[in-house]
Formats: sequence, structure tokens, C-alpha cells
Amino acid sequence: MLVENRDVSGHQERVSEIIGGMDESSKRALRGWYLYDWANQAFSLTVVTVLVPQLLSSMFELSTGGGSEIGSLEITGDTFYAIVLGMASLFVAITSPVLGAVADRMPIKKKILWAYTIVGVFFTALMGVAPHIQGDSNYKLLAFCLVMGNIGFAGGNVIYYSLMPYLADRRAMDHVSSWGYAYGFAGGSLILVIHLIVGNTGFFGLSSPWSPWTLSFIFVTSAMWWFGFGLPLFRDTPEPEVANSKQYNSVFEAISDGFIEVRKTIGEIRRFRILAIFLGSYLLFYDGLNTIGGMATAFGDSVLRIDPKMNFILLLMVNITAIPMTILGGKLASRFGTKMVLAMALAVFSLVAVMAVGFAPLELDDNHERYDFQYDYNRQNGEYELSTLYGKGVKGWVSKSGEGDHEFRDSFMEYLFESSIDSETERHWVEGDIVAEDITVIDGEGLIEEMSQMTRHRFSFSFSGGPLDGNRSVGDEHPTIIEGELADWWPNFLRDNVWGPLNFGVSSQWILLGMMVGTVMGTAGAQARSMFTMLTPTSRTAEFFGFYGFIGKAAAVIGPIVYAICAATMGSRMGLVSVIFVIIMGWVLFIFVDLEEGIEVAKRADAEAGMMSETD
Repeated sequence: MLVENRDVSGHQERVSEIIGGMDESSKRALRGWYLYDWANQAFSLTVVTVLVPQLLSSMFELSTGGGSEIGSLEITGDTFYAIVLGMASLFVAITSPVLGAVADRMPIKKKILWAYTIVGVFFTALMGVAPHIQGDSNYKLLAFCLVMGNIGFAGGNVIYYSLMPYLADRRAMDHVSSWGYAYGFAGGSLILVIHLIVGNTGFFGLSSPWSPWTLSFIFVTSAMWWFGFGLPLFRDTPEPEVANSKQYNSVFEAISDGFIEVRKTIGEIRRFRILAIFLGSYLLFYDGLNTIGGMATAFGDSVLRIDPKMNFILLLMVNITAIPMTILGGKLASRFGTKMVLAMALAVFSLVAVMAVGFAPLELDDNHERYDFQYDYNRQNGEYELSTLYGKGVKGWVSKSGEGDHEFRDSFMEYLFESSIDSETERHWVEGDIVAEDITVIDGEGLIEEMSQMTRHRFSFSFSGGPLDGNRSVGDEHPTIIEGELADWWPNFLRDNVWGPLNFGVSSQWILLGMMVGTVMGTAGAQARSMFTMLTPTSRTAEFFGFYGFIGKAAAVIGPIVYAICAATMGSRMGLVSVIFVIIMGWVLFIFVDLEEGIEVAKRADAEAGMMSETD
């Protein structure tokens, strides 16, 4: 059954009285713990969810000309980001169980968390250098900093989560977990609003919107936010007492003992059968949730060609919606059961994945403003003025020397630049080249002739006004051309029967996704964390949370890699289809989690360890 007996689990007891009855130092400790979630969401939301995916995807595609081929694999921007995201979680997946086991033997949880925090903060700030670098090195530096920053964030969260059972009575875990997530969404949303304002005004008018200096400001302030608001935890939240503490003569001895404890935990997994089922389920559904969250903006940039500003707006809406919905989810869990609420959240996520596969830009037709290269007739000088989609400029769209844009450069460079270097092997632009912002009618006729003959590219052209009005061309690889992949029937069906008739553009579809995710994102994470806390013996919290982190990071490795393989071999939409099956598999396994039995097993383990609390 999905509904557990609330008398056994204790969730209908007076949670408000439990929290209200805490002494002042305990309240400060809990508040410091909440604020760390507020702090590191600057990285989780602005950096790793909104900005870096689309920036890294865009840098990669601009460098390669839309992607590169490795054997039979087509590596596009979203595929490359998926690979980097998987690598970023590998280190944490390997080290979490061992560090958790060691932290249960020594009072060093806060020290480990401090080390992870410093690593994350430093490499987040270092990301601000990447936008100023020209050539291939920019996306490579950004990818490296993402890997290191995510190690600091994700590794720190494993230890951060393990502090939760020490901060309040077990009966208040739904409340504590939900409010922790709500703090995170609020802090992440606030800094995201600031960054959205700065991005659109160009560093408060001191630079152009979304310029390299503006991006640097966003990265550096994200690091400062994480560090500054994270300090109260280290000041006010005490290091938990360690049962059966142990001293080590060397780091090697501590790590060796950690491996011994990990093997011991694996050997005892049958004893914690319900916890093992939950972890297996968590491995699957977290794989899906992590991939959806991590890949959303990269997918939007590479596959849907979403306005970069829409990614900020989308995630802002997600987090604003998630704040009250996470608190509501905690209240619903107290009334209807943690398991029931989490199961319903997973069902909504499955629906989100199905809808995301079907998102599709509407056909361009006569919508002149949606074309990549827009030529508007100027009656005063009788020439056509060039504008580009989202104001990215020609150099913001066309790869300088990437193989993917080779044919496009050969055909159109003479119309897009006033001067360009023409070698024997290829035509390419350099930093000193001047974009042809105006072209004559005669040059426009030549461009139109080339447009009609050469369509093997990823761009679109449109002329408005004057003698060339209405001449348009869309490249065969443009995002509005959806064909050649296994899942293409679904977005074409929705575009023909839903999005098109309703005039529901891809930006509106993107907002719909945000609203749906926002209703359940915090609830899914908070209730999964709460349920794990209920199933975990207090005497071995860091060790088990190390395994929790290992499972989460293993999923964070597996999910993006599976997405990358499916996307590279069958298309990006099939990458999302793989997510749907994984979430459903996790949801089915989740049904077999008997929460009441698991809680009783955890209590017996604590009783045997002499760690049973007075409230138990």
C-alpha cells in the first residue's frame, strides 16, 4: 500500500510543539542548517541549472559549428554537457560512502563540509574567467570548473544531509526537510532575480547585457552568496556527538577503516531490506529527476533554440512555485503519508518528461522576427539592415572554424562579413573581421540565390520590406525541422494538433514545463530525504547518508551518460525518452517500500547500539 499508518510513523504528532519547544541554541543550529541550503542554491540554481548548461552548450556548438562527430556518434551541445555532468558526479559517488563511514567514527563532519564548500566556492568564482577566453579554451575551462564546483556542491550535500537527524526529533523530519528545501528555493530565487536584472541591464548599465563582464559578475556573486550565507552553519550548528569514536594515526588508516565499514554495511544490507529497496528505487527515480533538472537548459538551447533569457525566467518560476508547494508537500505528507506524496510527485515528473519530449518550436512561416538572420529594408538608403535572433550577432551564431559550419561559411561568408580570410581549404572569420550590417539589393539577390541552392545548415534567413520582401530560407538542420529521429512523431503530432492550433510557442511550452516541475520538485526531494532519515539508524547516520549520497551521485553519473548515449545515437529527444522509462521503473519499485517495517528495523538497530533517544 502507498499509505502508511501515521500512528506508527509518528507524523500526526504535534510537530509545531516539538519545533516550538526547542531551546534557543537548538533553534539557531537548525536555522544555520536551513541557511546553508539558502546559500548553496546560488550554485545549484543560477550556475549549474540555469547559466552553465546553456552557456557551455552554446560555447561548444559555436566552437564546433553545431556539434562534432566521433565515429558514428553525433556530439551536440546538450550531449557534451551531459557527459561533463556525469563526470562531475563520479568523484562524489566514489568517495561519499567512505567519507560517511569515517565521519561516523570521528567528529569531522563540519570539517569535511568546510573543505567541500571552499572547493565549490573557489571554482564557481573561477568560472568567471571562461567568458573572456577566445577559442576552444573557453568551454574547456568552463567544463573543468563545472566538474570541480559540482564536487564541492554535491560532496558537501552528502555531509550536510547527514546533519539533519541530529537537529530535531525524528517526528519532525518531514517538517525540517521540507523547510530546508523551501529555504533553498527562496535563496536560489532571490539571487536568480538579482542575476536576471543584472544580465538584462548589463551590470547595471556598465556593460552590455549578457556580456563577458556581466557573466563574470554572476559567477563571482554566486560564489560569494554560497560562502557568506553558508557561514552561519559552521558558527551555530554544532558538530554532532559521535558514538564509539575512534582515533586514527594517519589519513590512510582512516580511509582503510572507512572501506571496512562500507563493506560491513554492504554485508548487512539484508538486515535493512526495506532501506535497500528504497535505495534501489531512489537510484532509478533520482536518475530521472537529476537528468531532467540538469539537462533542461542545455536541451532548451541545443534542441529548441530557446532565448537564453527564458532559461532564467523558467527556473525562476520553477523555484518561486516550489517554495509554497514544498511546504504544502510537507503538510500533505504529515496527513496522507510521506510515501503517498512522494509517489504522486514522481507520477507528475513522468508526465513532465513525456511533455518535454513533445516540445517543438512552431514553424517559422512569415514570422520575420523568429529567423536567425533578419534583413529589414531601409527606405532612406535603399539597403537591407541585418539583425540577428536574440541579438547574438553573426559571431554569436556562426562557428569561427568548427567543422559543422564549414559548408555554411563557404556559401555565405561573403554576404555576412565585409572582409574575411579565405584559405585554400576553408573560409573563416577572425576577430578583426567586420560584420556586414548592411547589404545592397544586388548583394541581397545574390544571397537569396545562394539560400535557394544551399540548405545544408542550421540557420534561417528572412527579408522584410523593399523589393526582396518575403524571401525566406530555413536550413535542413534548423530546430524547426523535426525529422530523422525515432521520437520525432510525437513533437510533430503535438505541433500539428496542440501547439500550432493554440499558437502555443516554444517559450510558452517552456513556461508550462516550469510550472509543472515547480509543483513537485521540492516535494520529491524533501520527502525522499525525509523517508531516508526515517529508515536510517541514528547511530550510523553519516555512514548511511554516505550511501545515500553514493546512490544519488551514481544516478547523477548514470543518468546523463545514458542520455548522452541515446542522444548521440538516436537523437536528443530519445535521450529524454530514456528518462521516462527510468522514472517509471523507480516508481514501480517504490511501491514495495514498507515504511512501517523499515522504521521499526532502524529503531531496533539504534536500541542495539545503545543510541535510542528518549523520544523513541
